[in-house]
Amino acid sequence: MPLIVAIGLVELKDGNLIDHLQKTKPMTTTTEKLFDNVIKTIHARGVSYGHPITNHKRIAELWSAYLGYPIQPNEVAICMALVKISRQAEDPKVLDNYEDCLAYISIAKTITDAMSDDRYDWKD
Repeated sequence: MPLIVAIGLVELKDGNLIDHLQKTKPMTTTTEKLFDNVIKTIHARGVSYGHPITNHKRIAELWSAYLGYPIQPNEVAICMALVKISRQAEDPKVLDNYEDCLAYISIAKTITDAMSDDRYDWKD
């Protein structure tokens, strides 16, 4: 008796899910599209502006001078993500806020890693 495995609307008469998945084109989810667009944007900005630590370091210096206490470059990216989260409260349908928030969180991690990388001196 053949095994029938139901997955969503797909019935696999032979029960071979792996074979079925390899033969079908995977659907791109909204999340995957979102991340893909963010990655493309980050790469494009990198080509235009270089490593994000340079700009975020400059912003941190400006914010530190204005606020009167030190701000780190990775904190700039976190704060920018929080700006996008705040904006999202006004209209949760704005795609740009999701993309920018993801990008800033990714940039914060990149900068954090760069700040602890002994091969480079980012303090200058």
